[in-house]
Amino acid sequence: MPAPEANPLSWNQLRNCQPLTALSEAALREVFEAAEERSYQPGDVIVRQGDPAEGLLILLEGTAHALLRGQDGNHCLGRFTNGDVVGEMALVTREARSADVIADSPVRALLVPTAAFDRLAMRHLELGMVLTQLVANRLGQGAHDGFGGKRVEGFRILRCVGRGGMSVVYRAQDESTGELVALKMMSYRLIYDSTALARFHQEAHLLQSLDHENIARLKRLFPAYRTYFLVMELCEGVDLARLVRARGRLAEPQVRPILGQLARALEYVHARGLVHRDLKPANVMITRDGQVKLTDFGLAMPVVPLEDAQTRVADHTVMGTPAFMAPEQLSDGRLDRRTDVYALGCLAYNLLTGRQLFGATNLFELVQEKLTMGLPSAAEIGEGVSAELYEFLQGALRANPNERPPSTAPLLKWAGPCDPLPEDLVDDQVRS
Repeated sequence: MPAPEANPLSWNQLRNCQPLTALSEAALREVFEAAEERSYQPGDVIVRQGDPAEGLLILLEGTAHALLRGQDGNHCLGRFTNGDVVGEMALVTREARSADVIADSPVRALLVPTAAFDRLAMRHLELGMVLTQLVANRLGQGAHDGFGGKRVEGFRILRCVGRGGMSVVYRAQDESTGELVALKMMSYRLIYDSTALARFHQEAHLLQSLDHENIARLKRLFPAYRTYFLVMELCEGVDLARLVRARGRLAEPQVRPILGQLARALEYVHARGLVHRDLKPANVMITRDGQVKLTDFGLAMPVVPLEDAQTRVADHTVMGTPAFMAPEQLSDGRLDRRTDVYALGCLAYNLLTGRQLFGATNLFELVQEKLTMGLPSAAEIGEGVSAELYEFLQGALRANPNERPPSTAPLLKWAGPCDPLPEDLVDDQVRS
């Protein structure tokens, strides 16, 4: 390709390509000089599913769409227009193209061949990071994406069932046994993040040591497609956040068995010297048969001994969901089982009222709100809230951990099967 000065139109179009705006001027210039101009007519297959990666394609003019051809039919994965990038997934994973890309109008594009891209990525590390971020953004946006129908370590991916900050979760089938599982894939945006990678492996290590009916089970961990997958128990049901959004506040007779089963899970976790640190409605499933499953151990950690907590260097990184976090978790204090007790109190309030207890959006204001909050009366929380449940809320939501109940053991007597789920809410999920 000639230098940018010799082809100003294409150069300016490339510079306006949104996914590549994070690249330095020098890196973008080298991408341009390594590229070859391509043109396509309506109906032309620009990228063919199953072919090896030819390179990175950058659309300068025209429109196209991606079509996944699967065993259950064809699925449109998305549409592309000026400034969009095509072919990034095959470059990142080094696997065959995951879908067809078909021109809808005359298309003019730049192709950076795979060999040239590899040379550029070695000189400009941000190029690889831009592509992994793009893959991460596109995966998990619907039931079908670029992983639909793929075979991974003996599992066939059926569809996407969830997406979170660290991972995308797929419904998959073990081709040797027919068993349905959840494949939790570490997001591609994290593959260059050593801290996130360590947390993903830590979650796998912790889950492998846990075996409890109220905790989603981990079956194995394996690398594939240049990322990592957890093979998890597939839970058919609904998470509490979705249940509350769909049905509003829950009556105390519905809330008690949920809290009781969660108490069983937390007592088990705490007895092994761990704190979950991210207990919230979205991380709690109710299965079709009324069983509660605590999920997402990505932030779980061993209890920090008191002497270590007094001498450690403050990190000030907020990990978790602030609205459900204890004050000590927001201020880099010592964490122990009472941290999860506080989160359980926030979760119980959310279930009983259909809303979060704290409304501040600024972190400083949220901390102040937690430190000064006065719990509304039982009548304000909801009709029929018993003195026993209100007493739990009063104790669990104390700002000072020394004033909270030391464990969730008093709630164990409430454990029992939950009410049957409304059929329209039942889905196969594992929170990511």
